[in-house]
Amino acid sequence: MPTKTITEPNSLLAELWARLRVMWPMLIGLVVFGFALWFIHRELAHFHVHQILRQIAAIPVQTIALAVAATASSYLALTLFDWLALTWIGHRFTYRRIALASFTSYTLAHNVGFGMLSGGAVRYKLYGSWGLSVADIAKVIVFVTLTTALGMSTILGVAAIGEGKRLMELVSMPGWFGPIFGAIVLLLPLTWLALASFKVGKLTWRQYEVSVPHVPIAAGQILISIVDNSFAALTLYILLPDSIGFGLLGFLGLFVVANTIGIISHVPGGVGVFDATILLAVPSDASGATVAALVAYRVIYYLVPLAISCLLIAAHTLGRPSRTMLARTLPLAPSLFAVLVFVSGLILLISGVTPVIKARADWLLHIVPLGVIEVSHFLGSLMGVALLLIADGLRRRLDGAWLLACGFLSAGIVFSLLKGFDFEEALGLGITLVALLPCRHAFNRKARLFALTPTPGWLLASAAALAGCLWLGFFAYQRVEYADDLWWSFVVHGDAPRFLRASVGAVIAFLIVCLYTVLRPAPVSVLLPEETDLPQVENVIQHAEGASTSACLALLGDKRFLFSPSGRSFIMFGVQGHSWIAMGEPVGLQEEQQDLIWSFMEICHQHAGRPAFYQITPDTMPVLAEVGLAFQKLGEQAYVSLPQFDLQGPGRAKLRQTWNRGQRLPLVFEVVAKADVLAITDELKRISDQWLRGKNAREKGFSLGRFNVDYICHFPVAILRLEGRIIAFANLWAASDHSEISVDLMRQVDDAPNGVMEYLFIALMLWGREQGYAEFDMGMAPMAGLDGRASAPMLSRAGALIYRHAEHFYNFQGLRAYKEKFSPEWRSRYLAARPGIEMTRMLGDTTLLVSGGVKGLISR
Repeated sequence: MPTKTITEPNSLLAELWARLRVMWPMLIGLVVFGFALWFIHRELAHFHVHQILRQIAAIPVQTIALAVAATASSYLALTLFDWLALTWIGHRFTYRRIALASFTSYTLAHNVGFGMLSGGAVRYKLYGSWGLSVADIAKVIVFVTLTTALGMSTILGVAAIGEGKRLMELVSMPGWFGPIFGAIVLLLPLTWLALASFKVGKLTWRQYEVSVPHVPIAAGQILISIVDNSFAALTLYILLPDSIGFGLLGFLGLFVVANTIGIISHVPGGVGVFDATILLAVPSDASGATVAALVAYRVIYYLVPLAISCLLIAAHTLGRPSRTMLARTLPLAPSLFAVLVFVSGLILLISGVTPVIKARADWLLHIVPLGVIEVSHFLGSLMGVALLLIADGLRRRLDGAWLLACGFLSAGIVFSLLKGFDFEEALGLGITLVALLPCRHAFNRKARLFALTPTPGWLLASAAALAGCLWLGFFAYQRVEYADDLWWSFVVHGDAPRFLRASVGAVIAFLIVCLYTVLRPAPVSVLLPEETDLPQVENVIQHAEGASTSACLALLGDKRFLFSPSGRSFIMFGVQGHSWIAMGEPVGLQEEQQDLIWSFMEICHQHAGRPAFYQITPDTMPVLAEVGLAFQKLGEQAYVSLPQFDLQGPGRAKLRQTWNRGQRLPLVFEVVAKADVLAITDELKRISDQWLRGKNAREKGFSLGRFNVDYICHFPVAILRLEGRIIAFANLWAASDHSEISVDLMRQVDDAPNGVMEYLFIALMLWGREQGYAEFDMGMAPMAGLDGRASAPMLSRAGALIYRHAEHFYNFQGLRAYKEKFSPEWRSRYLAARPGIEMTRMLGDTTLLVSGGVKGLISR
């Protein structure tokens, strides 16, 4: 199949600026993470790594058990967040379902950060598959986020009043300000309860709206959030030494402050930032034990639940439950395993820069040659870097990434045992491998191995992880005197030389991947419409599963195509400036839809393009939400049920009059078969040209058809004749499975009788009913159904205003009223794009695409 590459490359500066705008939160997080590392290094300068390792090993088993119990209690409380949210919006699910959604959402959010996005994506997948609308899922996400804020503010307020002097010392504030600060912070939960008591209902600010629940729900939010935060803080408090100088209440306040700073920093999981805040608050002589407690806390509260989430998914897969259960759990695997494999790589790197246990090293030397130990140590660090980078491919569900992750994890297990018999490390990698293996079907996007380059954002995260490990290595060997011969020292206890060699190898491997990512060849070509492509496009449309008849717009010849690897599905899109706008949803096989959307997003990113999907249905929203898009309602589409359509009854009186008038003329209706359309195209063109002149209009495109002989000949055409002369026509879109029919171009002569188009619609619906079609798609009524209330989003209010008052420019209300004659079912259509100003920009660029540029927009 011939291909043609896109010929309008973006400038280097524009591409760089577009990427920086997306990555600025991560860049800020990277800077904050660097400051946190500097502070931790300063605080621990007088400690040796062996001291900290001994303190970790010295944590009593019963203390670990209590911390695990507190962690379990915290996650149990977190499941009540979702339960309360679903109760509030009036949806009831079994607790087992709610616990699955909540547990997986929070394990991902805790480890990744950006809770509304990372945890929200999980909720979109699960709750969407259980029948919740996008609006209801958004309410759940906002509810649980607000619940967290209410509990944290309550704890902080009470702690500031009770132990304000100790907390104020941390920020160099006078002790008397503590109770005042606490009272101010407590205003949030108290105001929330007051609003609930007075049954305010809704709070609005600009385009934002928050619904206020009844008092029992509002009080429940505060209570369960306090319980969750208290148990989470208790997990760390149990592990800390007695000498930290805080009582339980004061530590609760400190914990909330540290958590808040970690969230604001945009560092995933608050790593380093949360820990530095805790270290800042404790006495210097307790720093070593505090670091040991923080390490144990990270493992118990963050990593163990993450591993359990992945094992639950693997267990569902191995147990071969119903297809419904697999459909609910497998989509969660990519995000969860991306984090777990990234952590596995981090563990290998940390192991490579820290000393091995002397007794194990001595024992291993009697079994394994020194050369094998040295090579295993070096290769183990390389496996760590590889797992950091491959994790991004798992997030994108690439099959090659799954294969490489399994291979690198297996190799990492072997190297962990051979370099120092680190069986704890091997056990952790083994758990990840065992959980990952059964989830092969979750990683079904085909990709060449050399195409598995991580995104710039993932490279930044990996760079931060690698930098943290290098710092840890230099901290561990800060008392070693470095000399030239240290690099080539090969002895069983040569931890420092091994650290240097492994670190250099890891950094070089990482830099090679970075250079390859920057200097790699141009991204894959995107097909432009050529005559040889259209038969394939038409074949996909004919065999598409559940596709709307609007897929026929692909044959218009004004769009680019992105095909699936099988060639049985495609996305059609147009490019306006930096905006890449897909027309509708992917066309083709349902199982390839998600892969195509991901591929489209990645190609947009490679070209520094802004992605959007125009006129999508609610069914596709969960997938688009997963890739980071938000939604704006465009209007409503009218569908007439053909089996129920007739001209009987008082509600059809006006349609009956139109039909009877046309019969008396008499108007003759005919559907011209596709093979016979070419013979009448000259007559159809004369009618079309006359219609355009009469309307003083230009042909449109993208989401609207235009008269083109090649395009028209792809479809049957419905015509009306009067005294043998064609006076009106419409090309007919018909689904191959008889699910729906629709029309695109509708043109008539200037002297056509009144009501001729309405007669054509009636005749088509009666004909479609006889042919066994299920629905007639009458097209969209733009701006219809948009909420114009003050609490609605700004774009919705603007659209509602245009709908009511812009009749001079476009007959919005008249168009809806005309279609309402046929008693249709109205279904919402949306634009999916990046939130904020990007949404407004996409609306403008789509208008330019449809109009054929600024000139077409001005001249209608």
